[in-house]
Amino acid sequence: MTRVISPYRNSIGVCTHFESRELGWKIENLLPVLLELGIGHVRQEIKWEWVEKEKGVYVIPAISRQWMDAVREAGLGVILILDYGNPLYDHPLDAEGFAAYAGFMAKELRDYPTVAYEIWNEPTNFYFLKTYGGTWSGKGECPWLDRFAELIDAASAAIKEADPAATVIANPGEPQFFHMAEKHSQHLARLDGVSHHPYSVRFPPETLPLGGGDISVEDGAVCADDDHSFLSLFRRTIEHGEKHLGRRIQLFATEFGFPSYNAHPAPGWFSGYTETAQACYLARAVVLCLVAGVQSPCIYDLMNDGCMEQDAEHNFGLIRNEEQGYERKPAFFAIQRLIAHLGTAWEMVNEPPAWIDVPSEDFQKGLGWQKVLPDPFVKIDGPLLYWFQTPDRCLAILWNAGRINGEETPPRGRLIWEHAPAVSGISIEDVVTGEQLAARLEQPPSSGQYSQRIILRDLPFRSSPLIVTFEIAGSTLSQD
Repeated sequence: MTRVISPYRNSIGVCTHFESRELGWKIENLLPVLLELGIGHVRQEIKWEWVEKEKGVYVIPAISRQWMDAVREAGLGVILILDYGNPLYDHPLDAEGFAAYAGFMAKELRDYPTVAYEIWNEPTNFYFLKTYGGTWSGKGECPWLDRFAELIDAASAAIKEADPAATVIANPGEPQFFHMAEKHSQHLARLDGVSHHPYSVRFPPETLPLGGGDISVEDGAVCADDDHSFLSLFRRTIEHGEKHLGRRIQLFATEFGFPSYNAHPAPGWFSGYTETAQACYLARAVVLCLVAGVQSPCIYDLMNDGCMEQDAEHNFGLIRNEEQGYERKPAFFAIQRLIAHLGTAWEMVNEPPAWIDVPSEDFQKGLGWQKVLPDPFVKIDGPLLYWFQTPDRCLAILWNAGRINGEETPPRGRLIWEHAPAVSGISIEDVVTGEQLAARLEQPPSSGQYSQRIILRDLPFRSSPLIVTFEIAGSTLSQD
């Protein structure tokens, strides 16, 4: 069989749990849903203890083969998590034993479209911190971080020996990666990328619980700017990698999400978002991933893991559980529309050729509550514009950042594009609601084509992203 090289850098993915058939994770039912959604890859684990049930004997379970074969036949890629311990070993986290399993997996799956092998999942939550001890963030003397770096080194070496073309990533955590790069750069020499899990937890997607003076001091690492911004985490990751690893490391976001659960009886770590808020925030988070240079971002989760309304873990999905007929939630359609607009041939334009003009007082008008109940953590709460292009279209994606305020009509502004190429059509869609908005121009064209100067007026800056699509006449693009 011809070796499949991953073409999935520009695709959007979802996390799955196909081993949990008892919870409704049935590949035969969910594969059509994945194709309907339009995603390009899934993130899924095949645990060490499932593969090596007899010491030195490695067999991929039939249930794992089933879903791997199904997604391959469907043309989807896989970010494969290699994770957790094995009770066969005197030390269940034995690095050499884990590396042997990792090498077997890479050799066995050479003919599958594996986007990346992800070494472990959240070591501070799963086994390493509890087993070895040390600080959560990785600062100071930290035995768990030392041992995890050694496991990364051994496993990445085994994977690369089995398949030199494989992409290997790891998920130490946000401040944890910063400490590991400083302390153990030699153990990360074969690591191609780092995967963050940028959950905003209780904030809008533009804001992470990272960065700022107090947090940076507590974590012992400045892994985000003082505005706590999503984008600064990834920019600083690149800078930190270049400084301590001597190279530009690839960026991944292999989990992020917003649970739509009832948090009021017993508030948890996450906010309980409405399904509309979940859709808005997920769409915005995906766009931020693409802007940050994240490869193959993965939304958590495809499906609700259960039906308990008051359990956050049961309500991360884009669709409901099997018991509820896999009903699509608003977030499903929002991501579906976003994917349909972008496709996989997009490029992000770092300096948009157009800009937005929104009177600042308009943004204050609908946000008077902030003056009464200020939120010092959320510093990004204004209009945002990001620009993408495909071979025949330009896409302006814009929204009003910050917390959702649905009490009043949104502020309105203009999009101004000087020196635009010839444009044959303009369309505007709200990716959450699917509403098609009229393109209102200050200077309507006298012929069928727009050119040179385009000013769109009365654009509502909503909490849900708008995508303005400019069809380029003759499929020729200019970034002048």
